[in-house]
Amino acid sequence: MDAKRCGFLLGLVMSAVAAAAVPPPEAPAIPSVLTQLDQIEVTGSHIRGIDLETRHPVLTLERADIERTGLTSISDVVQLIVANGETLNRNINNGGNGEQLIDLRSLGFNRTLVLLNGTRFVSDISGAVDLSAIPIALVERVEVLLDGASAIYGSDAIAGVINIITRRDYDGGQFDAYFGKTSYNDGLRRAYDLTAGRKGEGWSVSGGIEYTHDDPVFASDRTISALPIFGLPAGAKGSPVTPFTWLHPESSDAILRLIPGASGTSPDDFRPVQNSADRYNFAKETYLQTPQERRAGFAQARYEFNPTLALSGDVLFNQRRSDQQLAPSDIHINTGFLGAANAFPIAADNVYNPFGEPIDFANRRLVEAGPRLSQTSVDSTRLHIALDGSFKAFDRDFIWGADAIATRADQRAFDGPYLDNRKLALAVGPSFFDAGGVPRCGTSSAVIDGCVPLNLFGPPGSISAAMLDYAEAFETNRERDESRVLEAHVSSSNVFDMPDGALAAAAGVEYRHESGAANIDPLDEGGYANGNGGTIGSTQGAYSVSEAYLELDAPLLVDRPGARKLDLNFGTRYSYYSNFGNTTNSQIGLLWQPIDDVLVRANYSQGFRAPAIYELFAGASQGLNPFLEDPCDSYNKPTPAVVARCFGLGVPTNVNSSTQVGNVTSEGNPMLQPETSRSRGIGFVYSPEWAEGLKASVDWYNIQLRNAIGDTGDQAVLDDCYKRNSNAACAQVTRNPKDGTILHVIDLPQNFASGVETEGYDLALQYRHDTAIGRITARWDTNYVTYFGELGKPATGSILPDGSPAYGNIVGLNSGRGKLFGVVWRWRSQAQLTWDHSPWSMSITERYFSHIDEDCSAVVNTAQAVGDPSLIKLCSNPDQSVVFAGDAAPRNRVASVTFTDLEASWDSPWQSRFTLGVRNAFDRSPPVAYSAFTNSFYPEYDLPGQFWYARYQQRF
Repeated sequence: MDAKRCGFLLGLVMSAVAAAAVPPPEAPAIPSVLTQLDQIEVTGSHIRGIDLETRHPVLTLERADIERTGLTSISDVVQLIVANGETLNRNINNGGNGEQLIDLRSLGFNRTLVLLNGTRFVSDISGAVDLSAIPIALVERVEVLLDGASAIYGSDAIAGVINIITRRDYDGGQFDAYFGKTSYNDGLRRAYDLTAGRKGEGWSVSGGIEYTHDDPVFASDRTISALPIFGLPAGAKGSPVTPFTWLHPESSDAILRLIPGASGTSPDDFRPVQNSADRYNFAKETYLQTPQERRAGFAQARYEFNPTLALSGDVLFNQRRSDQQLAPSDIHINTGFLGAANAFPIAADNVYNPFGEPIDFANRRLVEAGPRLSQTSVDSTRLHIALDGSFKAFDRDFIWGADAIATRADQRAFDGPYLDNRKLALAVGPSFFDAGGVPRCGTSSAVIDGCVPLNLFGPPGSISAAMLDYAEAFETNRERDESRVLEAHVSSSNVFDMPDGALAAAAGVEYRHESGAANIDPLDEGGYANGNGGTIGSTQGAYSVSEAYLELDAPLLVDRPGARKLDLNFGTRYSYYSNFGNTTNSQIGLLWQPIDDVLVRANYSQGFRAPAIYELFAGASQGLNPFLEDPCDSYNKPTPAVVARCFGLGVPTNVNSSTQVGNVTSEGNPMLQPETSRSRGIGFVYSPEWAEGLKASVDWYNIQLRNAIGDTGDQAVLDDCYKRNSNAACAQVTRNPKDGTILHVIDLPQNFASGVETEGYDLALQYRHDTAIGRITARWDTNYVTYFGELGKPATGSILPDGSPAYGNIVGLNSGRGKLFGVVWRWRSQAQLTWDHSPWSMSITERYFSHIDEDCSAVVNTAQAVGDPSLIKLCSNPDQSVVFAGDAAPRNRVASVTFTDLEASWDSPWQSRFTLGVRNAFDRSPPVAYSAFTNSFYPEYDLPGQFWYARYQQRF
């Protein structure tokens, strides 16, 4: 939005508010402007001074609450929220990149809005905010709005809002030092921070630095994660890519591998692969908990020119270094992948080939090169400048503000080693020994200079340093995410008088420009990294949005019979996006307090999420999928309706998919439309006068997400075209005009009509009481989910309007495949009891996860494959079925678990505090989950073992 449009919108909004501000003939006295400036703006509204916590379910974590967790990252703290679902954290090695995200209501990382002091923080190209970019030393409190808020904040606030409030008006200084380690003597954490500030008449300045360093924990150092799947033989459930090459000579009927102890110089040194015994334990080299190092610096200042005008600003820099470590890279050669970069054989006349014929398939684990590393570095920078002040109009007080925010995250990811397909093809091609007995690539008449032949036939260790130096390669991928925001707003707590109070209002305009780019290393962009599949395209895109909003809070009744208070609040936001057009979203809420002790709240809100940069503009990535099933092939037993559909689209009746290429392109979809949502909630709050300090609440919520953006995969494109009669999907399929086989499938993210719905309850209990022996505080927060699945709550296995089977209610279930949004616990609960009696304080915290029923097929199938029926006993109920989208599977119950944390502090006479604590004090091991992606347990659980920590804080 240009300056002219921004000015016009601001003028329009301010004129509307001012016009509504004409007072009645006998207006009451107006509070002073200075009093209004001191009022606090809370999460969920731009109207200052209202008690929003009574209008919406809001969870607040004060700095003392944060410190009691014994954690050193605000991301770890926020992920403890009971309404949080399955998340990306340091317990995820394979599939993570060091980001730590939030997932309120299990609706996805990019459907929770993250704010810093009420303004947006930069997101990555997928639309998620990395919470590890915000230093914990900067945080005063965290406010969590458990309600939709798109009318207040715009896009992404579908599941809720996380608002991180920084420490302001800091006078003095504080130094913190923290050390922690597990009872296994690993996972060392160190954290240091220094914060200082001064304030005077009309001014304040503060700043600080923070450093944290978290060591890794290796999967091999815990029994539950030392094998690919706990309790099952590694040889049966490990990787088929092993340090002994699995290979297939052209004339062989079997895949072969080297006999241990043999040299690999004769065909007799090889035997057929035993698929249930020869697999590789990849877990022993991987991280169970990834390492991370962070450095941060921050500063903020405020200067009041006069009582009605002030200038403020803040700057933040955070640098994160994180590593992931996986088993050594794979070597893949397969001539069956026609057109792929690794579709070349090992030549018959390669000097190490004892078979004397081409090898058309070979897999080997590159153990000689060591583990595969991914080292990620992210530099996040944020600059915020603001003017705020007050003015009088029509004998009413108004507060105004204008903000300019620039945030940028630069990411650099260094990965490897891999083998370069271009060099690998030469290294396994023809070769010979020269006169000096040195192996050379090519032939004696056409030597390939610099090339070193590769030995894939010998035992582990047969790949020499010289071979690696020639063929191995590393890659560096970069990502840049930027956000630019301009805001202007005005509010008043007394726009005009109503019979039972004053109407409060806020209005404003915003302009936001989002851009992102992912620059892929040429090794991947050209498809040359062996084992990484096909080509990966770079991503670059941007969009802008211009918005205007209005909020009203009206007291309808005050101190009337049956209504100590009855308030109506309303908000609406108009947004114009450069890429898809406009949208308007509104919300309305009602607050009723029939008596002093009881409060009832009800809210209805519309929400939306604009497509992320990656969803819109992801570069084209191409690869081969030899497992694509052609619905038209008679081998796949098409129904009569599918046969008729295929015939109508011109597919030959005798099409034979065994010869198809299966080329697949995945890329962004610039035609995506925003997701929309509808949130409803009703809550009950009880604060009895007879029990001072007691507050209890229960809130029901229902969220319906429409046009959900997702990618079901290339096979779904074919099924949508031929089984579900989608002409749009058919346009993404290209067939060979000669024989009708599939040549090419385009896989795009799309808006799904089936959508997502979730429903449940938030329960909270707080009690604070001062006694002769100190203050006792009890707090209990629980999230209970009754439904999570498709819109309309269809039965499991029923057919949706698009023709696909419904998952139905997946609460408390996990199949490990084809999930909507991961594990959804029916119950998550946290209870804390705190005692404070200066100079001592102590706390005990209980964190509870309910049980999960999971698919136990991995155990049953393995038991059958290795001929060991006793393994089936690992499943709690192998003879009972759990149903996922109509498919029955043997059942295992992942037990519920409770983790206990203890903490104690002492305040010394010299203004310091000593804290000693232990997380998972009773050493509860996480329950085994056979459907978990890695490590045999869900990453939200604590690692096996206690975690002891100590903190020293010195104030000055």
